[in-house]
Formats: sequence, structure tokens, C-alpha cells
Amino acid sequence: MEKDIALKYSDKFKALLKLQNEVKGIHPLLNDHFPIAIVEDKQLHIFEYKNERYSLSHIVPDTMNLPVGVRAAFPLECVQNQVVVVVTGEVFDTVSEQVIIFHEFVHCYQYQTCEIQLREHIDIAKRSVKTNDSWELNYPFPYSDNQYIELTRSLFESVDKKDARLIGSTRRKLKECLTTEQVEYMVWQEWKEGFARYIENQIKFFLGISMNHGGRNEPYSRTTFYEMGSQLIELIVQASPNSLYKIEELYYALKDDLYFEQIEEI
Repeated sequence: MEKDIALKYSDKFKALLKLQNEVKGIHPLLNDHFPIAIVEDKQLHIFEYKNERYSLSHIVPDTMNLPVGVRAAFPLECVQNQVVVVVTGEVFDTVSEQVIIFHEFVHCYQYQTCEIQLREHIDIAKRSVKTNDSWELNYPFPYSDNQYIELTRSLFESVDKKDARLIGSTRRKLKECLTTEQVEYMVWQEWKEGFARYIENQIKFFLGISMNHGGRNEPYSRTTFYEMGSQLIELIVQASPNSLYKIEELYYALKDDLYFEQIEEI
């Protein structure tokens, strides 16, 4: 069984590594090769990078009943709590889907660099340690609130115009209509998922394939933070190129109520 799985995905991993070699200049994180778990037959088949290739290292039961189409990254005990990219096999079928693996690589990189330290200052994250709540996925954000919808629509329009002052003032109004906890959640998602979306789209642009702007259109949802975060991060990087490599600076810029109003030109 192990040999069958390893053989089945051997050429697919070779294609992924070839693609990664093409795009690795986009960001230093793409020089890393994070573990990848393929969910199949109610098991997680974990491949780790060694000697310039991915090799099957562990097979463990899928105790979470992960669905077909899962695209995630989280620590697994069997690999010393390293963050592992978790996918199902069809992710290898197209280049566009393979790029999603690199989106998940971003989350591995965030975890390895500064995510744990940032979480120490986020009340929802600290509470979730005690309650074991999947707050990043399930937080009851008021996506259907009329004021949130109107201001989010206006913010996207401001970003399209690249008007830093208007972005700043609209963003302040948006934060003011939310609770402290809701702002905390929004900024976290904009940073975590927005940066992953930003890198994903940089790769897709480089490869000349259609970019991902899911979440831009109404009705708004959690994926709106992916797109808004990506768009805002692009502007932050234009204004402060070094923040692309010190990604905690992106988080603090998104958190800062006055950041965009202080930018002279974008």
C-alpha cells in the first residue's frame, strides 16, 4: 500500500517541484519545502522533503474526516508538530490548483516565523486555547450588516482608485462600526489569508494564469478578508517594500488605524 501511494504521486511531486523552482524568486518562503499530507482512503499520507525529493514518511488515520477538496495547513503531532499542508489528490491535476499548495506554504511560513508571537496579543486566539474553538473558521462576523456591507464596498472602490487618504478614512469608519473583537478578527484574517492570497496571485501573474479574486463580490463572507487583505497588502508592499520580507510589519500596518492616511503616495 505504501509503495502504491508513493508511486502514484511520484511524478506529481516532481511536477510540483519543477513548478516551485520556476516561481521561487517571488518570495524567499518558496525556497522552503514544507511537509504535504494527501488525504486518501481515510488516511493521511505524509510526504516530507529530503534529498531533493518528496518521500512518503508517515501514514496516519484521518480522524477529522477531511472532505475531498480540503486545502489547509495545520500542525500534526506525528511530524513533531510541524505545520503540514493537507490536501486531496486532485490538487495536482492543474497548475492553478498546484499553486494553491504554495498558498498553503505561506501559512506554514507564517507559523514558523511570527504567527505564534502575534497570537499572544489576540484575545480571541488566547481564549480559543482554553475552549478549543475553531475561531478562525467559525467566528460569527456580521457579514450581512448593512453598514459593514456599504463600507466594505466603498473600501474596495477606494483601493481600486489607490487613494491612500480615502482608503484610510474609509477603513477607520469600517473599524468604528465594529466591536473591538470583530476588528481583531478582521485584521487577523486580512493578514493571514490576505498574505497567502497575495503570494498566490503573484505566482499566478508570473505564470500568466487567471488570478484569484474570490470574495470581492457580494454577498461578503470570510473570503472577502482574503481579497481585501491581499489588495491592502499589495499597497503596503508598494509603500514599504521591506515589509514583504518582514511579514509581521504587514500585520501591524493593517492593524494601524492611521497607516494608510500617513502614506504620501501609492
